Amino acid sequence: MKRTLFILLAVLCLNGCMIIDWVPVTFQVRVQNENGKDLLDPANDNTWLIGTHISFNGTSDTLEEGDIVPVTKAVAVIYEGVRLEKGEDYYYLAFGEFQRTDYDNEVIAINWPDGTYDEITYKCRLNGVTVEAKEKFKLNGVKCSNPIVIIK
Repeated sequence: MKRTLFILLAVLCLNGCMIIDWVPVTFQVRVQNENGKDLLDPANDNTWLIGTHISFNGTSDTLEEGDIVPVTKAVAVIYEGVRLEKGEDYYYLAFGEFQRTDYDNEVIAINWPDGTYDEITYKCRLNGVTVEAKEKFKLNGVKCSNPIVIIK
């Protein structure tokens, strides 16, 4: 009897007490010119990035000279600010990591050193039943995906 009760209790607890550890989100922003040239690549003199200011959900950071050296190793799952990282075939600005939660049109504001401004809108809905996150991005009001590609 005790064994049956224990098994029943374990099954009920496993089905009703599921804990989901959502993967944090890091926003990736690629910058290229109209010809597709990667403007974040250090070989293309990316020093124009110094002074770029990015903010999201009450957190903000400014790129300084030491931040434009690409990160080439994995970083821990903590807020790392804004930094330049190398993808497989491109460089990108990484901003985060942030706890993945329900966001409703949160704004990522990017103030570039040349005085221009870009706005990324982020919406996220978490579904604990299907264990999936549905994310939507807009760059200056136009739907896009992550990584976000900005043409300068």
